[in-house]
Amino acid sequence: MKIPGIFKQKTSDKAVISALREVVAERPDYVYSSPDYMSEDDEGGRCFYVHKDEDGNPVAAGCVVGAALYRLGVPLEWMEQLEGRPASTLVGMLYPELSQRTVNVLSLAQSAQDNGDTWGVAYAKGTGETI
Repeated sequence: MKIPGIFKQKTSDKAVISALREVVAERPDYVYSSPDYMSEDDEGGRCFYVHKDEDGNPVAAGCVVGAALYRLGVPLEWMEQLEGRPASTLVGMLYPELSQRTVNVLSLAQSAQDNGDTWGVAYAKGTGETI
């Protein structure tokens, strides 16, 4: 796997949870769906950190974790290289300084979203708080 450049921006637990909250607050009733033309991943999943156009170029953040990380400044091209990996892997590679609690919040929110929950419900399942 080739990751374009090295992502060296640091962040904090508070900043990550705040970015997640902001993204979810903008669309709490949103149920994630990927563009129809994007293929399933190797496990048959249809959740993507990055949405691409029909030519395969990254154009926007996709899932709830992708949207939160993009809000923090993570390049789409960086996340695109880790498609299909669990949120904990992506976050751990980006921000090894984060607490296990924050990684768990993102993983739980991502899992809930992947199972069809709205972003608001996914956030609640991850954090124990409502928007």
